[in-house]
Amino acid sequence: MGLRYELKLICDARWLPQARSWIRLHPSGLGVAYPSRRVNSIYLDTLHMSSFAANLVGVSARYKLRLRWYGEATTGIQTVLELKRKDNMLGDKLQYALPCMLDLNRPWKEIVDTVFTGVPSEWQVWMQTMRHPTLFNHYQREYYVTSDGVVRVTLDFALAVYNQRMTQRPNLRARQPLPGIIVLEIKAGQDQEDRLQEIVSEFPIPRSRNSKYVNGLLAAM
Repeated sequence: MGLRYELKLICDARWLPQARSWIRLHPSGLGVAYPSRRVNSIYLDTLHMSSFAANLVGVSARYKLRLRWYGEATTGIQTVLELKRKDNMLGDKLQYALPCMLDLNRPWKEIVDTVFTGVPSEWQVWMQTMRHPTLFNHYQREYYVTSDGVVRVTLDFALAVYNQRMTQRPNLRARQPLPGIIVLEIKAGQDQEDRLQEIVSEFPIPRSRNSKYVNGLLAAM
């Protein structure tokens, strides 16, 4: 995946119907690109939570390592290991589909060891230090695209977060309280900055920094 812009707009969860109306009536002709689905992520960090700290203070060049899958299953899940890289407003994402299914009913050590042995050496380099599960989150995502196919918009809502620090097994039940928000992400290639700004300007809410990972861990502290 090449470098792309990702701009975020945040508003209260009660505005979900309005947000859908903004998308439906947007002059760019936004249409459904993919069926809605639940997105699940388990974030891995260093022992001293370096990725969290870099994201919290807004370091320009930063990284997040996570396991991602779709749907509501927690056993026999087909998972992708993702490295999300960000440099100021531009970012990209590397992905590796794990060859084995994961079972979140197993202890964390077994799960992490399974992932480590199942990925190539270049991914193991990242996991040498970023191998500590810190957060599990999931949310519902809707997918839209402009009529010319240049800009994509996602609408995320019903976010839930579960603290994984200091737990020997995945915590899938003890949910952390979190303010109800929805997140609009507008995404386009690095050569589409003007088009992106044009799309964003038609939404009646301002741009905002937002990290589901940072917000989730802050809620758990």
